[in-house]
Amino acid sequence: MELTNHCNVSCVMCPRRHMKGPRGYISPALFKKIINEMAEHDEIALVPFFRGESLLHPGCVEMLKYAKTKNIAPIQFTTNATLLTEDVSIALMDIGIDFISFSVDSVDPEIYRSIRRGADLKKVLKNIETFCAVKRKRSASKPEIQVSVVRTENTRDRIDEFVGFWEDRVDRVRVYEEHSQDGNFGSLSQDKSPVHRLACMKPFTDMVIYWDGSVALCNHDWGRKNHIGNVNLNSISEIWTSEAYERIRSSHRENGALEDPCHHCDHWKAHSFSPTQIGDLYVRKFAANKSAF
Repeated sequence: MELTNHCNVSCVMCPRRHMKGPRGYISPALFKKIINEMAEHDEIALVPFFRGESLLHPGCVEMLKYAKTKNIAPIQFTTNATLLTEDVSIALMDIGIDFISFSVDSVDPEIYRSIRRGADLKKVLKNIETFCAVKRKRSASKPEIQVSVVRTENTRDRIDEFVGFWEDRVDRVRVYEEHSQDGNFGSLSQDKSPVHRLACMKPFTDMVIYWDGSVALCNHDWGRKNHIGNVNLNSISEIWTSEAYERIRSSHRENGALEDPCHHCDHWKAHSFSPTQIGDLYVRKFAANKSAF
């Protein structure tokens, strides 16, 4: 669920430069409507993040708190950590979110500055340190803390350094493959495709809701052209089982004609190979209460 498509950082690899249409913030009323519908079903993960920095939404913390009162779990949060003050850190811990990922990309000030334009690495590191300290002080098991890097031309030679810096500080380090290098949303830099294209799982497992209530297929669907639904007008279930959604799924199942962004996207490969072949994951191997900084 997209809380906002506004962002305070301009990252060189981010598809935001292709994004068209208005900018805005999801209304608390619409957020609650969606959460109430989710609460009627079991085991639906909430990812309150897409195309923007969620902490820019003035009601972000209160909305996540509401989601937890409805027993929505897991809640998987992502942030660039620029706005992660101590108060916000404590609030997120109080809510009990299950997972948080910090998008950092480099611990070298020059490289960081060249990638995450408009952000201050020193401030970001301090904010993450504070968050980790709050978790340690509480001896809390949640949230699981991840720090991520996108493997790009700027970072590929410094991945080991990045992992080495973080592996004793957070729960996991994630290396993502660049997926918008050629201007096509969802394109992976690696080419390990089988003989023929297989069905992408995202139309069968994921739904993305933009801040204005309109629905997209997945996290690579940054600018949906063909309408498939709006949660202001219909329920999630009605949209999920609609003819429009089923037509898209049939095209994937039968290897038929695919509309954009699916036509140009090759992220279906992520379901066709071992996860270690589409990026890398490093899980911590240290005691939970070890001092992080």
